[in-house]
Amino acid sequence: MIGRAASLVLARSWLAACLALSLGPLLMVSVFSFNQSRYYSFPITGWTLRWYGDLFSDERILSALLVSVAIAACVSVLATVVGTGFAFAVARAWPRGRRLATVLGFLPLFTPVLVLAVALQVGFLQVGLPLGFFTVLLGHTIFTTPFVVLVVLTQLMRYDSRLDAAARDLGAGPVRTLRFVTLPILWPAIRSGALLAFLLSFNEWAIAFFTGRGFNTMPMLVYSMQRNGLPPSVLAYSCLTIVLSVGVVCLLLPFMMRVATSKQKSLP
Repeated sequence: MIGRAASLVLARSWLAACLALSLGPLLMVSVFSFNQSRYYSFPITGWTLRWYGDLFSDERILSALLVSVAIAACVSVLATVVGTGFAFAVARAWPRGRRLATVLGFLPLFTPVLVLAVALQVGFLQVGLPLGFFTVLLGHTIFTTPFVVLVVLTQLMRYDSRLDAAARDLGAGPVRTLRFVTLPILWPAIRSGALLAFLLSFNEWAIAFFTGRGFNTMPMLVYSMQRNGLPPSVLAYSCLTIVLSVGVVCLLLPFMMRVATSKQKSLP
């Protein structure tokens, strides 16, 4: 009994330590974004929303923020369409080459982002594409598509193909079966992949830095501003980004829980 209680205390202590280590910096940034002082250090001198006002009144920040949102929104759509199509091709159209296609498709996922950014810049210049908005959009799509494939393919591999056969037996053609049977069942995974692609693109720096010219995304602007010390408005932006990330995780959580539950049920 004592050994079990000690194990429980040890497990909870370890969990608390891991959470403090991973969430501590995020909580500190959020707290300092409301600090009256321009210097992010303790003790807190008072509470204010001034830095959030500065954030939304700074034209540089607003411009970079709009660019980041525009790129992320476009990338979310493109990566979802390409990634979902790739997942269908791997799972259904090419079963014998599934392993090879999966390895090749996931290669950008396991390539260091800096290496991928350099490779994209070299590739774009070699084919004559001028570096700018379009190249950042294309680079982020290449970077985020494997994440969409991973999410959709996980759901697709668990999909019961007998549902499609039943729809065809009832007179539905391939298009109607896809629209009214397959896609609604896969929609939670597709939506999760789209949200993940948006968040990854919105926060990505290296590819935008190497393949973009003539504008700043928000991560690029923050990187340039930190050379002279981060202004408090950047802390406010960081806090809002944390809130956005938490929201995306909350939206992804039901899908992840369903995947985990299905895997547990499949175990002998």
